[in-house]
Amino acid sequence: MEPKVSPFKVPERHRKWVDIAEELGRDAFAPRAAMLDAENRFPFENYDDLRASGLLALMVPESFGGIGADSFTYATVLGKIAQGCASTGLTFNMHSAILYFLRYIATPAQQERYFGEVVTDGAVFSSITSEPGISFRHKGKVRTHIERDGDGYRLTGRKIFCSLSTGATYYFTWSFLEGAESLADGLLTVLIPTDRDGIVILDDWNTIGMRATASNSIDFQNVRIEPDDVVGEVGAILGQNMSIWSVGYTAVYIGIAEAAFEYCVNAMRAPRSDGSPPRSEDPLTWQEIGRLSMQLEGARRARDTLGYLSGELEPEALAYVLNQAKYLATEAAHDITTQGMRLLGGRGLHRSQPMERYLRDAMAGLVMPPANERCLETVGKLALGLPAKTIEFE
Repeated sequence: MEPKVSPFKVPERHRKWVDIAEELGRDAFAPRAAMLDAENRFPFENYDDLRASGLLALMVPESFGGIGADSFTYATVLGKIAQGCASTGLTFNMHSAILYFLRYIATPAQQERYFGEVVTDGAVFSSITSEPGISFRHKGKVRTHIERDGDGYRLTGRKIFCSLSTGATYYFTWSFLEGAESLADGLLTVLIPTDRDGIVILDDWNTIGMRATASNSIDFQNVRIEPDDVVGEVGAILGQNMSIWSVGYTAVYIGIAEAAFEYCVNAMRAPRSDGSPPRSEDPLTWQEIGRLSMQLEGARRARDTLGYLSGELEPEALAYVLNQAKYLATEAAHDITTQGMRLLGGRGLHRSQPMERYLRDAMAGLVMPPANERCLETVGKLALGLPAKTIEFE
């Protein structure tokens, strides 16, 4: 395989977690990926493996018994998972992002509880914030509402793209507090046990890609929210660094690109059925593989820069690097899988070959927030010295 050169290194104490993720991705997740895609269901088996390995606690601080990974280690581990199963990687990012936010907005008692449940019981967290008719291409708006109910609240509304809908222990979501005038004084974030009365999973996730994320819509029908379910002060999440999501998205789609690239290389090296020289001896193949390799390496370097520097950059610089990385990673995944289909020819269309699944999964990255058109706009505005934000709310 091609040499990989990077000035960034995973700390030695975390290296074993990269090795564990690579082994799981290769030996467990990849063999199951086609089955999970065909069955259109959550990868329970993969999460059992993540639970048994200890990786569910990747973003739990060491002081609470977790691994306490830095962003670069996180991106590296996540990429290995996604190489085996993109849906497992994408959902693992949602779970891990919530654990990251709990470091900053949860009370000490909540941290003790939730982090402890991950380490001891293998609890899984789902992040569900998207709503019907709302697009993060422009300014987002929160329509689900939450109203006071004695010492707690009642939550009503529908969320969509609810990854891990059938596999989570808790749903992390936000809603607008009735009577508030702005998100700053009205955006309430809560963690709800998934077995709470009034939660209805609609079983409507039937897409061409990322099929095993179980991203069904969920109706919250007057769901009781206990005081301890509220995480953080009202509006507190708005001031947090949310780059962990994009670090994860970038890693997942580079994982897809790496899996597709490796498959292409192996296919070009394979003997041909008619006995003629393998395509790896054709100069045209050299050029095409070289082009794909360069595109992949450019995306990797953007990922590594984002993962390594995400906690150190000022907001404007972070937005610049974050949008570049998300765009380059998802475009690389789409381009490499598309060209991979051409290199493979007609056999690439067969469901027995993983390339068509890589392509379908890669397509999701182009429209996941921030959508790639939004990434271009944000980077362009910042390059021109204009104010820009990755995601905005009304």
